[in-house]
Amino acid sequence: HNNFSLGTEDGLNLFNGPQMTKVTGNDQAFPVVMAAVIKAVHAHGDLMRMSIASPGNDFRLGAMEAPPAIMSTYLGKSLTSYLEAFKRGEAVGAYVEKKSFVHMGLDSIAPFAVPAEDRNRTS
Repeated sequence: HNNFSLGTEDGLNLFNGPQMTKVTGNDQAFPVVMAAVIKAVHAHGDLMRMSIASPGNDFRLGAMEAPPAIMSTYLGKSLTSYLEAFKRGEAVGAYVEKKSFVHMGLDSIAPFAVPAEDRNRTS
């Protein structure tokens, strides 16, 4: 799989909602960029697929790790819900990534925060 990011020459990560809102002063910039990227992946997945196709990559994906030739965009439940509400015209405000806490059940290890979304996906 290929993961990618989009950013500006000034270091703005266009996939980082809080950073987008802070830099642009506009809490609608992030969902608009995300909608454009999702639409582009949907409309031009074939071109993206061709750009990463190689015998080694196709063998690795098709034979070892995942089905080949599949383009997907996994956003996670929280971000998907946020973007769906934005699409319906609801006032969603700035996107704030949710956190969950891992409790190991040991007094010697304090609970720690992790992103609520599943980041380990082939998408």
